[in-house]
Amino acid sequence: MNHHSSSKLLGVVCLLILFVVSVEAAAAERIHCVTDISHTFSFYFDGRFGTNYVAPDGIDVRNWGTLHKYDLADANLLILQSSASPCRYTPEDIEAVRSFLAEGGGVVVLGDFALFREEETYHPNTLLKPFGARFVDVAAQKPLQGEGDLEHEDIASYSPKTITLDEPDDWRILVEDARGRVVMANKAVGKGQLLVASRGLCGHNPNASDPINDQWLRPLLRRVSAGKQVDPSRRPRHQMPENLTQRDRLPVRYSDYMKPYADAIYEVYDQCFPVIEEIMGVPPSEGMLTSLILLPTGGGGFSSGANIGLAAWWGNFPEKRYGMVELITHESVHSWVHPFPEPIWNEGIATYVGILTGMKLGLETDAQSTLDGWIAGAKRYDPNMDKLDLVHGENIPHVVRMAKPMWIFEQLRKEKPDVVTRYFQTKRKLATRDRITQYTADDSIVVLSIAMQRDLFPWFRSLGITVDSKQSQLATDRAFKDVGWALPTNPNRDANRENGSGSVGSAHPTFFYE
Repeated sequence: MNHHSSSKLLGVVCLLILFVVSVEAAAAERIHCVTDISHTFSFYFDGRFGTNYVAPDGIDVRNWGTLHKYDLADANLLILQSSASPCRYTPEDIEAVRSFLAEGGGVVVLGDFALFREEETYHPNTLLKPFGARFVDVAAQKPLQGEGDLEHEDIASYSPKTITLDEPDDWRILVEDARGRVVMANKAVGKGQLLVASRGLCGHNPNASDPINDQWLRPLLRRVSAGKQVDPSRRPRHQMPENLTQRDRLPVRYSDYMKPYADAIYEVYDQCFPVIEEIMGVPPSEGMLTSLILLPTGGGGFSSGANIGLAAWWGNFPEKRYGMVELITHESVHSWVHPFPEPIWNEGIATYVGILTGMKLGLETDAQSTLDGWIAGAKRYDPNMDKLDLVHGENIPHVVRMAKPMWIFEQLRKEKPDVVTRYFQTKRKLATRDRITQYTADDSIVVLSIAMQRDLFPWFRSLGITVDSKQSQLATDRAFKDVGWALPTNPNRDANRENGSGSVGSAHPTFFYE
């Protein structure tokens, strides 16, 4: 082999070595994060924490199911978080965490002491007891100070509480409050690292718009997870609640922690379903409401169309029933209205139908009180309901976006008690994908006008809501014929026909003009 060939070969070998080293280095720093939302569900930890502190150089997936049943083989970071929740960390869960740490995995426990109802234990403390730490009900005093590796970092926070350590010398204190109390600490366990911190040290906005402390939390998570190398080609996986029980109307999914709630919540769903269908006047949209997921939270739910998620102890359920009736109805209505969500009253109408469902199920006092409370709240900002524009207004208070639609439908119910039924029946007939690609605010008032059999555009404009029938693809005489109702009487129609305007079949019939 000549000198030139030897040099080439040596160069190739060097490149291969550099490639291998770079791949190994990348693998060593690669975060495969599993965020546990099986003890407390929140929209923030369902992906937004990962967006703020793990992505784009790492992967974040969620565990919705029983913790110790999740296979952590392809993960090197486990985020555990819980608020006031009845979901306990079982001995099997604690052993799974201990084993993960022994293998080199990093575990981050985020919490702030809070008790669920009449319970006496904050359950993350059961998890932390074997490791010598616990969250305590003592608010941290600002300003917070970084210690050790974080000595020169700015520490932001949302209402943090403090942590007590059994053997402080075994821990690296990373954040203290103004009185020297621990807010974040870290220690080695087995080959891994355990990080315990106040929940208030990371973001909380459900749109991931507040990545506080990301300048130091991102590299800290890399260090905590560095004890376990992962294969970048083997992604960890999402795990949904593992228990699936088929019921008459739809299957129910839940973790072991949620099992005590499953029968009671489905019973309420079963009672609500026919009442919702009666109020809506149509069955659920095709392909919708195919499963119900129980969420470990008291803070609401979600609808993805096919799936609805329900907060298991919303409204003090099971001790109180009304809140669950309203929640089930609210999330179901979001699925019911597909394929086009409501452009003006999406959230308001969902809660309003929930209120009507509660009334029909014999919960009139709670339902009426809820309705009155919403409307009274809205009138603090819009006393005569003629000021704030739900379509083009900016910074509209949430209570107004929710309650002004309720007030509108309450006015219309005085004239036609079945207006909600008529509206959704009309929408189902007219707002189809072969006719429109988007359901607009103007379209919704056309549909409501047809349902009421009179022009509602002037009335809506008198309420400060800027809508225009000329902008709707549904404002046609054909729309009236499709729903089987006669065109409303309009004294100007014949005159308009004589001069060529407003003829039957025109794009915008005279009915929709003032």
